[in-house]
Amino acid sequence: MRKKKQPQIVERLDEVLMKKLRRSRALVAKELPELIKKDQRLYDAMRERTTSGTLRQAIHSSKILLPDLAKRAQTDMDTLDTFLTGERPLTSDIFDRLTKILRLKLEAIGSKPKPRQSKAG
Repeated sequence: MRKKKQPQIVERLDEVLMKKLRRSRALVAKELPELIKKDQRLYDAMRERTTSGTLRQAIHSSKILLPDLAKRAQTDMDTLDTFLTGERPLTSDIFDRLTKILRLKLEAIGSKPKPRQSKAG
């Protein structure tokens, strides 16, 4: 069975559109190295074996959009972004609000679990 050939489109873009395309490509090429570095910082900060790293993992795996999460936590996107990249810590009140929104449970290090009460009378 033969494959159908795709029709070829060979029209040239006009000069104005080509200029915009070249400008866009140059901007992408200029921004790409920094975006790759930022992505690595996001990944490294999320993989930290700390309480902050765990919160970052929860934020990344949450289905809540970051702008909505920031608004619900009563903070701004810059604060959330610098926390996610590991550039700055969060204040304890924002940290608390995020754990509540994401329904996370924090336990003190070295704390003993509370004994469960038996159901039998």
